[in-house]
Amino acid sequence: FERTNHDCVSKSFKMSPSDPNKIENVVVHPLVLLSVVDHFNRMRKVGNVKRVVGVLLGANKQGILDVSNSFAVPFDEDEKDRSVWFLDHDYLENMYGMFKKVNARERVVGSCPTGPKLHHNDIAINEMVRKYCPNSVMVVIDA
Repeated sequence: FERTNHDCVSKSFKMSPSDPNKIENVVVHPLVLLSVVDHFNRMRKVGNVKRVVGVLLGANKQGILDVSNSFAVPFDEDEKDRSVWFLDHDYLENMYGMFKKVNARERVVGSCPTGPKLHHNDIAINEMVRKYCPNSVMVVIDA
């Protein structure tokens, strides 16, 4: 990744200019990273949670995908069979509805599972997020 000049703590990721959405750059604001790491730390204290998942909110502004907010979604994986997982769709719908009331310009733009590496379920989760954003991004965060 490379840092942007306008905000020394935002993360900026270059994407292929031939992308069908014409997104040339993805900027992830610090609030997003802080929110995911905070949720991970809180869940880890409560139980033996190894991973959490969040939904990314933002907007495409002239080829720059501006990821400005996020919220956590209840998520669980089976310890013995990692192909069995649960993500609370109703919660996602309700939270997105409330966020839209606060900032109507923010849309679901992707998902953010915690890492440190990509898991098979992360692809399935991002496919589910495509219901809200057909060309969603996924940011794996090493919390």
